[in-house]
Amino acid sequence: MQNSKLSIPIVISIILHLILIVVLGYQAIQNIDSVNYGRETGNSIDAIMIDPSVMTDQYQRQLKTKESQQQADRKREQQLADQAKELQERQLAEQQHLKDLTKERIKLAEQLKQQEEERIAAEKAAAEKAAAEKAAAEKAAAEKAAAEKAAAEKAAAEKAAAEKAAAEKAAAEKAAAEKAAAEKAAAEKAAAEKAAAEKAAAEKAAAEKAAAEKAAAEKAAAEKAAAEKAAAEKKAAEAKKAKQRAEQAKKDKAINDLLGGLTSGEPNSPSNQNGAAASRKGSSDDELAKYKALVTNAISNKFINPANVYSGKSCVLQIQIAPDGLLLNVSSGGGDSALCREAVAATKLATIPKPASGLYDEVKNMIVEFQPK
Repeated sequence: MQNSKLSIPIVISIILHLILIVVLGYQAIQNIDSVNYGRETGNSIDAIMIDPSVMTDQYQRQLKTKESQQQADRKREQQLADQAKELQERQLAEQQHLKDLTKERIKLAEQLKQQEEERIAAEKAAAEKAAAEKAAAEKAAAEKAAAEKAAAEKAAAEKAAAEKAAAEKAAAEKAAAEKAAAEKAAAEKAAAEKAAAEKAAAEKAAAEKAAAEKAAAEKAAAEKAAAEKAAAEKKAAEAKKAKQRAEQAKKDKAINDLLGGLTSGEPNSPSNQNGAAASRKGSSDDELAKYKALVTNAISNKFINPANVYSGKSCVLQIQIAPDGLLLNVSSGGGDSALCREAVAATKLATIPKPASGLYDEVKNMIVEFQPK
């Protein structure tokens, strides 16, 4: 098929060359005629003669070259095919070799696994056998030891029974003697203890009575001192407040005199209001501190601090009172929890003093830091 495709162009080429030869031959004939008969007026034309045998040889050489090329191509294709086939065969052989190696490896693994299982089974059987032998030996030894122990225990029991009987007899005799002595000593001890207890009870009652009387006296004295102190402080505060009012009135009068009496009829003027507020503020701070001291003292009178357990501790109390001093509510605002529990209880029992009317707004919800004395 390939040769037929190549022969068509060659035939066309030969036909064209033949046509060219005919044309050139015809021109050559015309040129010869013009040379022989028309030298006077014609021109000479150079022509090239083509030998058909040369053309044929050239065509044959081309055919041979193409056939040689085709043969070389077919040979190269054959070589490539042979190489591909050889490579494929080599790959197949390598794959087969790998399969064989895999089979051998699997077979070897199975053999090793079987050998390992056999080894484990053998070891297990040997261990079981050794355990059975050990158990039999231990059982025999235990039976022998049990028999020996039973015999020894029987002998020991017989001996112990004899010794126990003798000991019990001696113990009974000794116990009877000791019992008699113990009963006598117990009777004497009971009599002595009864007398001591009666004496201790009498002494304790007398001490408790004295302590109660002393505590009551101390408490009454403390309450009296606190009341006197509060009265004195209140009196001093009132005197101080009166003195401040007198001084403020004196200052107001001096200011009115300087201003020509412009503020004498204006009690609500800024100057009067500021002076009064400053006076009230100074006295209020002082009165507030004193009132809180009275409240703390009232709580202390109801607070019990056995053996100074709560010394050095403190509790913040949030106290709400009525205008007459009646306790409305008390709660802990922080501090030692045990102390706060006792302080709240003491506050509920305490008699809170009535605050001054001008001080109530500042103490109706007050915060007191309580520290046991």
